[in-house]
Amino acid sequence: MARRMYCAAVGAAVLAAPLMTGHALATDKRAAASDTMRVCASTKDAPYSDKDLKGFENRIAEVIAEEAGLKLETVLIDKDAIFLVRDGIEKDLCEVIIGVDSGDERLLTTKPYYKTSYAFVSRMDRAFDGNTWQDVDREGFKTFAYRYYGPAETILKYTGRYEYNLIYQSSLIGFEDRRNRYTQVPAKRVVDEVAAGNADLGILFAPEAARYVRQSRQPLKITLISNDIERSDGKIIPLTYAQSVGVAEDRPELKARIEKALETGRARIKAILEEEGIPTVPLS
Repeated sequence: MARRMYCAAVGAAVLAAPLMTGHALATDKRAAASDTMRVCASTKDAPYSDKDLKGFENRIAEVIAEEAGLKLETVLIDKDAIFLVRDGIEKDLCEVIIGVDSGDERLLTTKPYYKTSYAFVSRMDRAFDGNTWQDVDREGFKTFAYRYYGPAETILKYTGRYEYNLIYQSSLIGFEDRRNRYTQVPAKRVVDEVAAGNADLGILFAPEAARYVRQSRQPLKITLISNDIERSDGKIIPLTYAQSVGVAEDRPELKARIEKALETGRARIKAILEEEGIPTVPLS
């Protein structure tokens, strides 16, 4: 899964605008439902979203609201994005999440508006030309930086690089004990490790890396991984994902309105993705 369908449980604070209670709240929600798009966004999910609303998905939310003729209300949640459904949608703080995997069963998902893959990040001066997950098994490439809870660990296990890489990867979180807690390596840290030469390759979802690859003073390149992982039991772990807008299950009319906005705002959204430097693959 790309990034928001993982299951984990840790505690953290929720930041949101003050809410009314009881009947007044219910009445207010009904009145606002037709002209407001409440979007839950993480403060800890750069480059997608951050506390200053400078993530590329914050910008996409603005486009969708404008195209749909809706007032945008952003509810900031001070947790990683994987908790937005549980602590945003399910607590009725919002109805919309930008950028979820198409087909997320917890939500109504719109038609996808872009599709991309997990990717390698490498230094240009290393001349890495691999584009399959098996290509991590290259002479001279021994150290790998990645984000947890994704397919990178599986890739390293299947290529025999996981155990060798454990100490280095643990150093990226200060050797913190991960048991019974959600711990993550920031996307920028992964890219910075590659730029500094501490990691031979970075492995992460392309939208997580693109901004930092583009901003790096050390010339870097990002290469989409072109094939999926077939597990030893025959099951497939996909590395390519279509991205949609997720809507609360009780708001099908809002989903329809957002889908129209995605269509009319297609060029504007494409421009945001291109400015961010996100490599994509055809939706078909």
